[in-house]
Amino acid sequence: MKLLENDEFKAVKSKKYNYFFNKKTGFFARWGETKEDDPIMAPSCEILDLEISAGNVGTKEAVCKGFCKFCYKSNNEGSEPIYNMTFEEFKTIFHKVNKEGLLSQIAFGIMNISTNPDFFKMMEYSRKNGVIPNYTCHGLDVTDEIAKKTSELCGAVAVSIVNKEKTYDAIKRFSIDYRMKQTNLHFMLSNLTYDNAFNVIDDMVSDPRLKNMNAIVFLQYKHKNKKSPHKSIVDVEKYTKLINYCDEKKINYGFDSCSANLYIESIKDKKNSKELEISADPCESFLMSAYISCKGISYPCSFVEGIEEGIDVLHCNDFIKDVWNNEKSIKWRKKLLKNNRNCPIYNLNFKEK
Repeated sequence: MKLLENDEFKAVKSKKYNYFFNKKTGFFARWGETKEDDPIMAPSCEILDLEISAGNVGTKEAVCKGFCKFCYKSNNEGSEPIYNMTFEEFKTIFHKVNKEGLLSQIAFGIMNISTNPDFFKMMEYSRKNGVIPNYTCHGLDVTDEIAKKTSELCGAVAVSIVNKEKTYDAIKRFSIDYRMKQTNLHFMLSNLTYDNAFNVIDDMVSDPRLKNMNAIVFLQYKHKNKKSPHKSIVDVEKYTKLINYCDEKKINYGFDSCSANLYIESIKDKKNSKELEISADPCESFLMSAYISCKGISYPCSFVEGIEEGIDVLHCNDFIKDVWNNEKSIKWRKKLLKNNRNCPIYNLNFKEK
């Protein structure tokens, strides 16, 4: 396997597995022996979802300011004390995961931007070592200084819509004031939030604060938080109306891998459905990506944490052998592929009314 890399791109070349990643635009393409081949899995992790802070100390000053009712993490009052991954732990994990040089991006999982004091130091280290950092925030604590640092370090940033005005102000800071081209708005989609999605799409057309943002990204609701009022996911009919409304308003949209099969079903009657389907990549956990908690434990994805037993990355000898190709990882991979890359844990049967 041959690795080619500079400040502009990273490329991996081999007989059956190849990829090209543009570090500046985020363009990523993967292929096998020919451009038509689509490898089932990568030799190691391409994209890492890395949590660097979790929990709280039971006081409003310390907990995540978002207080999102749909949040499945322990970011509300009365849960476990905050644990911040240390910079040394981060470096250990980084070099174990990226030993073969295949890692292209890290999606940092945070609470408040200031919760982990080494957050920006970690992102600086990641970029210096050829891996592009990204993160999602609630937008409630985005200052000019934070927006400036983010624009200098990150390939992309996303703001979850928690408080409309502060979310839009944060997007303006990133995309207009500091000219980040890859600034997205994350919208958690359930039957409870469905109607509001159309309002946000209208705002993307009319609100000047959103004029330079890249896209609205729809995230599939998954029922891990038992206290959440969001109990059900939207069906194909509703999702199709939403996608058609985005097209009608001529705004950019995206979706997470959990939504990919729903998206594919929603576009099947479009003339260019085959072309659009190329952009939809269903669940890739332990196929192309992995999640590691703030305590250095790896799971297929963050929604599996606490449901299945994880694998210790901090103390492993070889990430590929001990984690990526661990018996637990192989078992998950087989289960996922047998289920046609539909989530084996959560019932995301969007065809049910």
